[in-house]
Amino acid sequence: MAIDDRDRPRRPLELDTRPDWNRAMRYESSRHARYGRPASVLLIELGGGTDATSVEHNARGLANLIRAEVRETDRAVRTGPASFRMLLTETSARAARHVAGRLDRAFHDECARTPAQPSLRIEIAAPTRGESLEDAVLAAERRLD
Repeated sequence: MAIDDRDRPRRPLELDTRPDWNRAMRYESSRHARYGRPASVLLIELGGGTDATSVEHNARGLANLIRAEVRETDRAVRTGPASFRMLLTETSARAARHVAGRLDRAFHDECARTPAQPSLRIEIAAPTRGESLEDAVLAAERRLD
């Protein structure tokens, strides 16, 4: 009998794949709509590096920090060369700001040791009453632009 990969426990040292992320977003969005359960998304963008090598180096460092910060129930994915998303289940906007602050401090502490100073932008998407999780993410993406 083969084991379905979706049933295996997620290793704590890996980011999710896009299908995993999409499935988790649909699930949390429906939980929010149906039961009013809180959920937040952090939209994280790296800046500063101009060449592909430095961008990749900085992105790998950020991915390590994200993996250290993510809880078992959270989901994190790399959506582009310098873009990450974190789905924080059962997390209000206030609690998401604390997570964003911890990530920002850890990132800047790590970057203090390097000559190039990459930047980090974090937007928080948390739906307000009557708003969907998807709408909150779209609004946060507009703020990033």
